[in-house]
Amino acid sequence: MFLPLCLLLFAVPLSAQELTVPDFSKGIPDVNLERKLKINGQEIYSLKTALSAKEFSTTLSKFLGAEWRKRTLSPEEMSLAANTGLTSIAEVNLFVYENAKIPDIDVQVMHVKYNEGNEDSRVQILVIRSGPLVRDFGSFTSPDGTKRLEVKRRDKDLVDFEVVDSASGKKLASDSIGWAAMRWFLYWESPSRLWGYGSDIGYFKLFEFKSDGTVAETEVDEMMAVPPVIWDNLPSTLQRKYKAQTGPVE
Repeated sequence: MFLPLCLLLFAVPLSAQELTVPDFSKGIPDVNLERKLKINGQEIYSLKTALSAKEFSTTLSKFLGAEWRKRTLSPEEMSLAANTGLTSIAEVNLFVYENAKIPDIDVQVMHVKYNEGNEDSRVQILVIRSGPLVRDFGSFTSPDGTKRLEVKRRDKDLVDFEVVDSASGKKLASDSIGWAAMRWFLYWESPSRLWGYGSDIGYFKLFEFKSDGTVAETEVDEMMAVPPVIWDNLPSTLQRKYKAQTGPVE
């Protein structure tokens, strides 16, 4: 079984392999995890290391891989680092990594070296998910607040979701989108239109919530133009089949 499985994995084209944000809780050489938190869909890692800021940056870059590149800090980010350094901290270094293939995610890294009493430096890594696509588990309201999208993990690996009316709690729609380790997302295009994509099972649907309380569930086909943010995040094989919308949906 093992050999055929390995051959199957290597037979998958690189373009079809899914990109995910690395798990910073293990695997970084000479770095120890103190705690990992998830707040409002954002992952926060608190780490400890004897590495200097330069050494840690080099180590982290190797851990992330060539797809992840440091970007120039924004004025707000530079201010954050400067304000942190005004306390008893001797040295603060802030880095932000981005990946062109995952455009809605930034990895913000702060390396802090204290003045006295601490041989080790503290590191905080924040995974910032800033884009409009829903890629995580939790509760997400529609643009007008009338509906709530609940995304849940089933059996540790599967992504289930349901849409409920915010006022009454009535379930309006539900479905399963596939394996969590593969590429998937949901997107509120408007208060009445919800898109869902999952590469695991070839899932691609549009839910339209009508004023009379009914819901139209449509399998997205090649005749339907899709919102640009969705098209940008489809695999290249599907980008060749679908077209992005060129104007607002009526």
